[in-house]
Parts: sequence; C-alpha cells; structure tokens
Amino acid sequence: MHHPMQVELVNDYSGQALRVSIDRSVAMLDAPDLDALIEHLALLRAKMHPEIPQQVSRQHKYVIEIDPCWYTEKNAIFEGAVMFFRHTGFNWTGFAVPKESLIKLIDALSQHVDECQETYSMPN
Repeated sequence: MHHPMQVELVNDYSGQALRVSIDRSVAMLDAPDLDALIEHLALLRAKMHPEIPQQVSRQHKYVIEIDPCWYTEKNAIFEGAVMFFRHTGFNWTGFAVPKESLIKLIDALSQHVDECQETYSMPN
C-alpha cells in the first residue's frame, strides 16, 4: 500500500530533524520549524468543522504529560487568570480562565486532593 505522506525523525549534520515526504517532495524541519508548523496547524484546526468536542472522550487514547510544568498569572484584561501548561510535544499552551471557571476548577482539584489524601494516607 502506497502512503503519499511519510514522516520520520532523522539525524543530519546540524542535529535532529523531521523529514516529511509527500510523493516525491521532501521537506526537512528542525525543532523551531516543527514548533511553528504545530502552532500554525492548531490555529487552522481551531477554524475547522467539526469542532473539537466539548467533552473528553472515554474511548480516545490521549497523550498525557506526567507532572507538567505550569505557570499562572492574573489577567489584566478580565477577571480571571491565565494558565500555561508545558507539553513536551505541543509546547506551552495557554488558557484564559474566567473567575467563575477558576472557582469550579479549584473545587474540582480540591476534591481530587481530598480523595488522594484519603486513598494514600497511612493509618496511625
């Protein structure tokens, strides 16, 4: 079976690169090129239909980042916060979260912390 597009990680003289082949055309992308492409593709995907589902699918196998780096700051434009999470494949992703959603998020995370403490606490 012929696959018109192939993508592979290769080592060239300047380091690692992504080799993208479509039929007889080839492009070599270094890490900054790939970051720019991923960001551009995400912006285009955001404009496409069908849109990304509002709910998490229980059947999909998501890429999960364990203990990601994160950063948060107050937003000067609206009442809420901006949260950034670092993903080793997708780069830093930012989310502007309004106050009402922050309260819900804090409550949900607090519930997870409480459940962890109950599950993993050592008996006296």
